[in-house]
Amino acid sequence: MFVLAMVLVFVGQTQAMPDGIDRRGDDGCLCHGGSDDTTTIILEGLPNVYNSSQEYNITLSIDSPVERNNPQGGFRVIISHGEIIADGWQFKDGGYTHTEEINDRREWNAVWIAPSEDDLLATFIVHGNAVNGDDTMNNDEWNSISLAVPGPNYDGDVSAPVLSSGPSNTQIVVASIALLMLLSLTVIVVRD
Repeated sequence: MFVLAMVLVFVGQTQAMPDGIDRRGDDGCLCHGGSDDTTTIILEGLPNVYNSSQEYNITLSIDSPVERNNPQGGFRVIISHGEIIADGWQFKDGGYTHTEEINDRREWNAVWIAPSEDDLLATFIVHGNAVNGDDTMNNDEWNSISLAVPGPNYDGDVSAPVLSSGPSNTQIVVASIALLMLLSLTVIVVRD
């Protein structure tokens, strides 16, 4: 019984976060089902090359066949350089996310302020989720995109970050603990 309780404690930490997600969402919106290519994440308004300290109006939107109710969706945006300013956006554990007041939509406007240094590569990793509002992960979908915007004097590789397609370190640890608990329970049962 103890083993089952421990497994539920670790596995049960995949609940929805209507007030945004912290670093637990850095590998995607795992509490909203699986990544799905029918859900598309779009980030518009970024330049091909940024100008130092310039403000760019950006729009983040999620296009998805998931039924629209309330709440409708959310996001996690991780940027390497610059700053994002917007109503209802908040900064948690190194990334920007929605608040409960703006999870009633699938399109958000913001301003990205480019870094003052002009020799950097600003990267963006965006995870977006489309939810059906039933407070479960059933029939919710998410997807991710990554983008890169160089400064005018950046002379390196301008490739966008590679998105993780495998399990996160947290998922590996939880699975390992669950497996060890299951093996321990098996040994106890076999001995008796």
